[in-house]
Amino acid sequence: MALTDTYTLYNGVKIPQVGFGTWQSADGDEAYHAVLAALNAGYRHIDTAAAYGNEESVGQAIKDSGVPREDLFVTTKLWNADHGYEKTKQAFGRSLEKLKLDYVNLYLIHWPNPVDFRDNWQEANAESWRAMEEFYEQGAAKAIGVSNFRPKHLNALLETAKVKPMVNQMFINPSDMQPAVVEYNDDHDILTEAYSPLGTGEIFKIPELTEIGRKYDKTPA
Repeated sequence: MALTDTYTLYNGVKIPQVGFGTWQSADGDEAYHAVLAALNAGYRHIDTAAAYGNEESVGQAIKDSGVPREDLFVTTKLWNADHGYEKTKQAFGRSLEKLKLDYVNLYLIHWPNPVDFRDNWQEANAESWRAMEEFYEQGAAKAIGVSNFRPKHLNALLETAKVKPMVNQMFINPSDMQPAVVEYNDDHDILTEAYSPLGTGEIFKIPELTEIGRKYDKTPA
């Protein structure tokens, strides 16, 4: 798998199969140099989020990299406190401004049922999605999707959605493959995108891996 290999979403947009995530990369030099190094190494998909607090540094690195915008795939996400139609529009505008971009390639609802909207998460998601459909229709988001949505969340969203999600980004790794979610996504032509595919390092503690490592005098990595 090369960094330039892609999948094609149901709307025809191509998404690189491998992305560079910026979760836990602190705003400032850390995020800036990490993204710049990733782009210099050949990554073309950069994933950030409003919640990460590093969109400004990510955007500056993208700008300074010299990589043509049309060669990049940039993902960012709507945070929990900004669910709802008007709040989503405002949050998206802030993300574009911080990233110094006219559009993003993929915009996601980060979580389906944050505490602030626990009693009416269906309505909150529907209203956020309505705003996101406008971003998509305007070309400000080339694709729209969700993150951490299970079938019940997707079923509720699809009741009112005019545009079906193109991506569902999930925590998936060899010890947690989320088969029910993947099957649902496949059945609805929604691309499953895995984040933390190494399980934030916990995968290296799996007994079977450590045993194989001992057998061949290797580390689990």
